[in-house]
Amino acid sequence: MALACDCHVLGKGGWVELSAQEQGLLDHLEMLIRQGRSEAEAAATLAVILPGEDDLLSRVVAFRHEIAQQRRTIAWNNAIFDPEDEGGPWYAGPTSMDVFWPHIKAKLEADPSWVEAVPSLDEASTDIVGLLADPHSPTIRTRGLVLGFVQSGKTANFTATIAKAADSGYRLFIVLSGVHNSLRRQTQLRIDDQLVDEFPTRWVGLTDEHRDFGKPVKALPLLSSPDLRLIAVVKKNVSRLTNLRDWLREAQKHGGLDSCPIMIIDDEADQASPNAAKDPELDRTRINERITELLELPRVAYVGYTATPFANVLVNPADDSDIYPRSFMYSLPKPATYFGSRELFGQPVSEDEEAPTDAAHDMIRIVPTAEAERHATKMLLAEGVEVTPALERAITWFVLATTARRVRSGVAKHSSMLVHTTMRVSPQLAYIDPIRAFVKQLAVDVAAGRTAALREAWEEEISREPAERHGLSPVSFDEMEAGLRATLDDVKVLADNGLSTDRLVYSDEPATVIAVGGNTLSRGLTLEGLVSSYFLRSSNTYDTLLQMGRWFGYRPGYGDLPRIWTTQDLADDFEFLADVEDSLRAEITRYRTMDGATPASLPVRIRLHPKMQATAKVKMNFAVQGEASFSAQRPQTTYFAHRDAKVIRANQSATRSLLIGAKASGIVPDLQDSRTVLLDVPVSLIRGFVSSYRFHGDSELTSALLAKYIDGQVNSGALERWNVVVMGVKNPQGTVPLGLPEDSPLISRSKLSRPSTEQRAVIGTLMSKPDRVADLVPAADVRLETPDTELQKLRDVDGRGLLVLYPIDKDSRPKKGATNREPLDALDHLIGVALCFPTAKPETEPVSTIQVDLQQPLSGAEDIEEYLDTEGSQDEVNLGDE
Repeated sequence: MALACDCHVLGKGGWVELSAQEQGLLDHLEMLIRQGRSEAEAAATLAVILPGEDDLLSRVVAFRHEIAQQRRTIAWNNAIFDPEDEGGPWYAGPTSMDVFWPHIKAKLEADPSWVEAVPSLDEASTDIVGLLADPHSPTIRTRGLVLGFVQSGKTANFTATIAKAADSGYRLFIVLSGVHNSLRRQTQLRIDDQLVDEFPTRWVGLTDEHRDFGKPVKALPLLSSPDLRLIAVVKKNVSRLTNLRDWLREAQKHGGLDSCPIMIIDDEADQASPNAAKDPELDRTRINERITELLELPRVAYVGYTATPFANVLVNPADDSDIYPRSFMYSLPKPATYFGSRELFGQPVSEDEEAPTDAAHDMIRIVPTAEAERHATKMLLAEGVEVTPALERAITWFVLATTARRVRSGVAKHSSMLVHTTMRVSPQLAYIDPIRAFVKQLAVDVAAGRTAALREAWEEEISREPAERHGLSPVSFDEMEAGLRATLDDVKVLADNGLSTDRLVYSDEPATVIAVGGNTLSRGLTLEGLVSSYFLRSSNTYDTLLQMGRWFGYRPGYGDLPRIWTTQDLADDFEFLADVEDSLRAEITRYRTMDGATPASLPVRIRLHPKMQATAKVKMNFAVQGEASFSAQRPQTTYFAHRDAKVIRANQSATRSLLIGAKASGIVPDLQDSRTVLLDVPVSLIRGFVSSYRFHGDSELTSALLAKYIDGQVNSGALERWNVVVMGVKNPQGTVPLGLPEDSPLISRSKLSRPSTEQRAVIGTLMSKPDRVADLVPAADVRLETPDTELQKLRDVDGRGLLVLYPIDKDSRPKKGATNREPLDALDHLIGVALCFPTAKPETEPVSTIQVDLQQPLSGAEDIEEYLDTEGSQDEVNLGDE
């Protein structure tokens, strides 16, 4: 086992140098542990082999502990966890003795589409395995949660995690894979490809592509072989989970689980798994009951994976038998090539800072309200389906984009379009013939050379979202025209739902498919090569709506081509959810910097929406809503009633009252180049302004929320003094009298292009980065790359709140070259408001928005009726055998 040279390992103090003898002994120790011994047993075995080397052996064991501790320390970058949970650090990372992970890693590194993602995948899966309990522990009670992004490669991550856990001693793996056969099958095929088929003598598949968990062979012979690894991919279905429970209980009776640590991966962990009983103090839904029965086994680690964990972090934390992630919450890093909410909606920067690289990709096409109403379920049932104008454009784009991909790559690849307008099954089926007829007519037109409309559509779209922006070569219509007929010949139109005979299955043959569906296409299932989406189905919950966004994911070689046709309301909702996703991950980041923070002691907070809720009401039985916390926050007005003269006058009056009152209290305004600064303004004046200012009804900000937070902080001795800055420009187009010695220069803020904007102007982000510390440092000292943490530190050191006022020119026009903005066209000059708060002391910070109540009593677990879908769906209740 000895090596020829000295080696280094990563320890608590950095890289630790090991002699060849020590490295060889460490390798031998790891080999014995991999064979099923605990660390203590392996060390005892080596002590017998190497008598008189107790000091050397103790040093090597200590090295291993240092490495495991360092792995845990690294995990702090992305996780909040209980460092004392389940015995502390044990996993030192992959070793040269591993079998399964090295093979998967080599296979991924040989795949050009995966090679860049392998380092991140490797590190994250190592972190997660290190947060599990040691598989050699006599009891295992890990409850963890991994937060990913929609269609971001969660399956690849938990496959890597399974491989490393299998290398480390876990032996039975159960993957709970959604509530639909299509997702279970897709997951099964990926697991088989990476593990079962690659190691047929080491892995036993208890399920396969066509067979869910039924009645496999007796468990004892399989579980008694230490070299075997067993895996089952099981749909979250009462009968399947009952079969699994009974099979394991039978094995337990005969001691078959004594040497078989179990890992449960709950994919889409927020769906069906949380208890959604109407009275969770007395009842459980049956799927939740079956899962908790599995967790009653003595050595089970449970890890949920989801991109929408709202229901999971609201599970009863006092119930040790349930799935609340009390051991850890891990936030997967966002992959560099991932196409998600921010790629669609852009980074939040002010209009002054906007640049082509900051703006959102121009990929969303708004469906007029009248057309969307034509696709409402009642209209579809009453009048049938027709291919409306925006749907025509979406189908046409699908054909064009698919052909462009073929030209660009030289080969046909999977290409998909999603049509999702209703959850009802029968109207979904009714779309098939009209869409087929439209595609057939397109083929006739192309064959006859009538392609002028197609050329116009293509050239308009590529001018709005150029290929060069994505580092890709543009494709001209002339290059692709000859390939249109072949694409149209390949188009298949199908509905994927409980009544359809067709299913969306991607094989080795490239598919060019328009898929009409609802729930079966709205969660977990990947639509390969999705380039066009016609999406009109709304939801009143965050998790359901985010999961229905099947357009998120990876678009290698065609990042310029995805398009989404949807309503303005849905586009606004997705924009809000992009902020919710960011804030949820920021919560984990915030907690990991706090001493003693664990998932059991600090609940994750979820921002609230005026019209949506985080998850279904029956999943929020243990949630509490409290005051809003603005600690370290920068709230600002982005919605304006720009055509309401009464509101505009009231806000101008509130501003004058504040500034005149500040001068009357002895504060001398400091007139600088492009702003006026007033320091040490009494909180009473700020409080009066906040109460008088009229915030737009669609805004998250309200006078009551702000006033209540400020009052609470003042009662704790904070925020008693404020700084006020009135922003301006050096060469204004006009001025407005606001009570200062000189009239205030007007700034320009045009509105974002939105249909039906008569009652509301949306300007996007109001405040630029330098404005956050406009009272403390010159604007030139703050750059776009200046870290947010650095600016917040300045605010915290100063301790005062900042109120920034923006007099906005009623005639504001977009900057030259802006493509998604239009003139403000307000009745009078508007007053924009932004506030910057210092970080509150933990003991003074109120409960924010919605979060789990950590003081919940223990709930019971009684039998109730079959699980019913709680996401507003009636065609997703087929959770029995299909």
